[in-house]
Order: sequence, then C-alpha cells, then structure tokens
Amino acid sequence: MRSSALALVFLLVGCGSETTSLPTIVPAPTSSSASPLPELQPRLDAVGVLLTACIPRLLGEPVDRMDNCAHLMPDVTGVVDEAGKQAAKLPPAGRSAIDQVRKALADIAPCEPWFAAGGVSADGQLDARCDKAWDELYQSYNALRNAA
Repeated sequence: MRSSALALVFLLVGCGSETTSLPTIVPAPTSSSASPLPELQPRLDAVGVLLTACIPRLLGEPVDRMDNCAHLMPDVTGVVDEAGKQAAKLPPAGRSAIDQVRKALADIAPCEPWFAAGGVSADGQLDARCDKAWDELYQSYNALRNAA
C-alpha cells in the first residue's frame, strides 16, 4: 500500500511539472493597467493562447473544421486590425510588430491548406516555406502582445 501511495505521489509530481518542448506566448511582466491597450488585452491573450495551442497541430495532425485552430488566421487578423486602429497608443516596437504580424499573415496565407493538413506535405520546399512563415507569425504576434 505504501509503495502504491509513493508511486501516486511521484506520478502527481511528474504530471505537475512543466515541459519546455513547446513554446508559449508569455506576456511581458507588466500589469494590464500599465498596458497601452488594456481593453484589447483579453483578446490579445486569448489569441496568443490559441496560437500556442495550435502548435501541436503542426506535427502532422489534420485540423478538423470545428477545431478552433481552423479559425486561427481570421482571429489573428481581427485582433491585429483592432490593435492597428489604436496603434497611436503603442510604443514604436508595438507599431512595428503590427506591421510584422500583417506581413507574416500575408506570407502564411498560401499555407492555410498546409496548416489544415497538419503542417506536412510531400513538398519539402513548401514545408520549409510554411514552417518559416508560421515561426514568423508566432514571433511577431508575441512581440505585438508584449508591446501592447
């Protein structure tokens, strides 16, 4: 009985530990009251969480039409458009990040079928181009989120 209790403790401790294999969008260590766009913070955070949650889809799993990841690009576009309307409130890094996210969205647009197929294809060049576009989208969105 004691050994099973110890095994359960180790299992619970192991399940509670974080993994660093997947990147996450983490807000800069500021409070939302110090944010230049406090009313947009919840949407920025939600789309950042969605971007992070969709990363496992790039491991070869097709995206179901009902999956939130299937609506990722319109969600990113919507929140970036809203941030763009309020760009004057952002520091220069935030305004630059808006432009970078828009460029990344344009670069990734031809990759949407690739993303829907789980981030793999028979074309190695397409995989490399779309993987790079995904990385740029992810990094530029993270920069926008942290600037806002």
